[in-house]
Amino acid sequence: MRAHRKLGKKILHITAHDAGAAAIEFAILLPLLLFLFVGMVELTTALSYDRRVSKTAASIADLVARAQDVSTSINDIERAIEHQMTPFEDAAVEVRVGMVLIVNQLPEVVWGWANNTTAWTQGNEPEGITFPDTMLTTGQYYLVATANFEYTPLLGSVMSNLSEHLTGDKGNFLSIPLSDSFILRPRGVSCVEYLDNCANYPPE
Repeated sequence: MRAHRKLGKKILHITAHDAGAAAIEFAILLPLLLFLFVGMVELTTALSYDRRVSKTAASIADLVARAQDVSTSINDIERAIEHQMTPFEDAAVEVRVGMVLIVNQLPEVVWGWANNTTAWTQGNEPEGITFPDTMLTTGQYYLVATANFEYTPLLGSVMSNLSEHLTGDKGNFLSIPLSDSFILRPRGVSCVEYLDNCANYPPE
């Protein structure tokens, strides 16, 4: 009997130690598991935003390129932006669209329109657009569109503080720039009109 009691006590002692060790291991691993889970959610959300931003730029470029005159269709463009960003329609995505004329192998803005940012200035090169050399044919018109969004992850401040602690540099974790741009030729006209800018450009 005594031997059985001693054996039982030893088993209970070992079980108690194992349970305590498991609790300690769980307490150590739990923050890491939570960090990995939130990180996966953040990555998935960022990729969803990125796809929406690209789709918005592509759709707006295609919508305007199909038109002949968008002077009275700006509301349609704004609705298209909101539709394409669903379910992130409250996100302040920056959209620019405009016509560009190649003059002396350099792109010049004929007209520009923007949502949540400033439009390109007439006569200047469109900021954020790079034209391949093969497209720089003098006299050619192009429809250009860009979409930009700064995604702010939930773990941005945590990652910045951790990076500063480990390396001394906070790094750029507070926001992730998402952007895309498209260059198209107008479908039905040489220059899609907006407030008679095509008709009056270049100025005499």
